[in-house]
Amino acid sequence: MEQLIYTLLAYINNSLEKDINYSIANSFLENIHHIEGYSLEMAAEVCNVAPSTINRFCKRIGFRNFSNLRNSVAFQGGMYEANEKHLSAATFEAKLKENIEIMEKISKEQMERIIKKIYESKRIVILGFEKHQIQAMELQKQLFLLGKLCECNTNFFKQLETVSHLTEEDMIITISIEGNILTEALAINERIKAANGKKLLITFSDPEQHKYVFDEVLHCGKIENSAVSSYTLLRLFDILIYHYQKQYPSY
Repeated sequence: MEQLIYTLLAYINNSLEKDINYSIANSFLENIHHIEGYSLEMAAEVCNVAPSTINRFCKRIGFRNFSNLRNSVAFQGGMYEANEKHLSAATFEAKLKENIEIMEKISKEQMERIIKKIYESKRIVILGFEKHQIQAMELQKQLFLLGKLCECNTNFFKQLETVSHLTEEDMIITISIEGNILTEALAINERIKAANGKKLLITFSDPEQHKYVFDEVLHCGKIENSAVSSYTLLRLFDILIYHYQKQYPSY
């Protein structure tokens, strides 16, 4: 549900005019907690448009159709709620410490490979989803200060379009902590798989399940420690930038 909310908000925020698609996005947001129970016909009635218009809008924002969008809400909703429990200071510290210990086990060889790919890439696209869009922009800023101008679009539907135009000289850096965004139910997984260029995934999920899509999977935390993922990512980026400067000291 969280990713859909970000996508709909981004659509509204970037709409130049309040057309029919703007109206659908607004209606979906107003009824976000009911979408899981809607049929295509019910969604069309709520939005006061034809069912075919609903499906066209869903494709426009990165889903195959309304059924695909509805299924993504059901899949992501439970995962989101499970990780939103209150953390005590001690629990927060313990979870972050566990993640840092995992990062410290990242091999020197893998780090050097990843940094070399970043350095040699002509064009770099950073994909950050849900609440990690902010961290994605932080990585973009840090790489810019080292002379690498990356793209980091916060609009889900524009991210889909961007990865379709990459070449073998380019690179995609994807941040998906739990791997939810990479489920087969969402179009972004297909787009990344079909895209040209080098592909890096930063995640807490099992690296083995993503190796058929990504050249490199940077495992930096435990899936049950997702509640401290934002802080973990900032620490990971500090490590990445530190090693980048050591490997290419002229920057």
